[in-house]
Amino acid sequence: MKINKSDKKFIEKIRTKVRQAIDDYRLIDEGDHILVGVSGGKDSMALLDILANRKKSYSHHYTISAVHIQLTDVPYHTDATYLSNFCQERAIDFHLITDDTPIITGDKQPCFYCAWNRRRLLFEFAVQNNYNKIALGHHKDDLIETWLMNVLQHGETSAFPVKISMFDGAFEIIRPLIYSSDKELQRYIDIIGYKPLPYDCKYAETNRREKIKDIIKTFYQIHPDAKENIFKAMKNIDFKHLP
Repeated sequence: MKINKSDKKFIEKIRTKVRQAIDDYRLIDEGDHILVGVSGGKDSMALLDILANRKKSYSHHYTISAVHIQLTDVPYHTDATYLSNFCQERAIDFHLITDDTPIITGDKQPCFYCAWNRRRLLFEFAVQNNYNKIALGHHKDDLIETWLMNVLQHGETSAFPVKISMFDGAFEIIRPLIYSSDKELQRYIDIIGYKPLPYDCKYAETNRREKIKDIIKTFYQIHPDAKENIFKAMKNIDFKHLP
């Protein structure tokens, strides 16, 4: 696929942001076995493409594999063959996990149980196959949304770390897209020609995160630098002026 000069420059800009995040937080080391959790959405697939490209020119040796988890009780399913072909084109091993654990619709949202089961299966697969790092496609907008959700719903100032050790060092979770925005990643996958399949989960309308996104859009309308300022504020906490 032919890419024009402007798009090539943009692609390199995003890949540089990821390289910077990897260096700043030391996300990838020599000998790592990295498992990328792919949903089929733009974020995880952009991450997979960026990491595959980086590996070609990186002097350290490490491996990358991808895994997609399908829950049969959830109506939204991505075309696994499409994902497999995407990985094959980038010389990345692809794994598919199918699970029939039912989604509970009780005191918590179905999205909570869906995410919890996917995360459980992802962790189990990583441990069973000796991966020491799991790469997830969370980006800057996800961080800000999670922060606001925790402030509003739980009364705590928290979001998620860029790197964290899990289960007494069994593996680490890393998030190399932390410097990239949702809008940037959308343009990235448009340029490389990846087309996510329609997201048609019947539970999506009840997802609180979608409502939080609408609130944050208002912030950006009030101040164009709101996103960057919120991101900076997570590292610039003035404890003297907090109760």
